[in-house]
Amino acid sequence: MGHSRRLTDQERRQIVRERAKGVAVSAISATLKVSPKTVYNVLSRGRSAVSANDSRTRVLTMRVTDRDLRGFDAALARRGIAHRSDAMRCLMLAADDLLRPDEGMTDELKGMSAALNRVGNNVNQVARRLNEAKRKGERLPYTPASHAEIRDLAVLVFDMADQIQEMFRARRRELDLEVTKALAGLARQEAAQVAEHGAE
Repeated sequence: MGHSRRLTDQERRQIVRERAKGVAVSAISATLKVSPKTVYNVLSRGRSAVSANDSRTRVLTMRVTDRDLRGFDAALARRGIAHRSDAMRCLMLAADDLLRPDEGMTDELKGMSAALNRVGNNVNQVARRLNEAKRKGERLPYTPASHAEIRDLAVLVFDMADQIQEMFRARRRELDLEVTKALAGLARQEAAQVAEHGAE
């Protein structure tokens, strides 16, 4: 065991599959009768060339700013992930969960939109009455009761703004949990590789 030899494509795919399942590098190298270094080399190249099922043939490119990239790298580092391409692949596979619309939030926003429309109509009616009185030279029909009504409408608008902010904060927390779940396996795999490297 440990001597150098050329691996077949099938063996390379087997290494990637086994490692993805959490099999130790030492166990993989023993099974295939190659050195742990050979296994690590396959895994390193496999990140860009081999998948657990077949070869990766599609290459995606995108342009980002330095700030975008720093932010992405920082988010990965917080989760213990060093390889951008692996992280992007995990997020792509989890896209169905990450990009699914929040139907509850949509319904809430529709209800709030209707309520805001009613507030807008009330404010327009008050403004119309004031403008008509001004045009006719009449005393403005703005009483303490009118003032209280306007104040209540303002309170309602501010309350709704607070609710909308809290909804977006909750949605962000939910998405953060989904991203963490999507990247959790990758983070564990990279941590295990670092630990095995340190043990050798």
